[in-house]
Amino acid sequence: MEVFLSPETIQSLSLLQYGLSNTVSDGFLIGHKRGGLFFIEKAFPSRKGFFSSLGEYFELKQKLDDKLLGFYSFQTNESKLKKILAPVAYGKVYLRIEANHADRLEIKPFIIEYDQDFYLLPIDLKPIR
Repeated sequence: MEVFLSPETIQSLSLLQYGLSNTVSDGFLIGHKRGGLFFIEKAFPSRKGFFSSLGEYFELKQKLDDKLLGFYSFQTNESKLKKILAPVAYGKVYLRIEANHADRLEIKPFIIEYDQDFYLLPIDLKPIR
């Protein structure tokens, strides 16, 4: 499995890192899937912790015509992971994002998988040129 990020997505995520001191650091990934390939076309911020209820999540998913491919976070912690390491997020992409010392993003992609428990499976990341 691989995840491809559009130039617009990379640009959006790069810009988001500058306003994150006390603001939201989480968000959703929008795009499409072909076989085991995920094409992320857009990233947009969400409330802290992605969603406040399952109802809110399903409502958002419906509004996006099932183009919701996953989640990203600049500040990963156990409570956020607990929320998405669940049946509703099975098979979705998760991007763990960190800004390094050169103000460049370090993006670590995962798929949310299940084998007697939910876990993050590392996958390959490819930019779309």
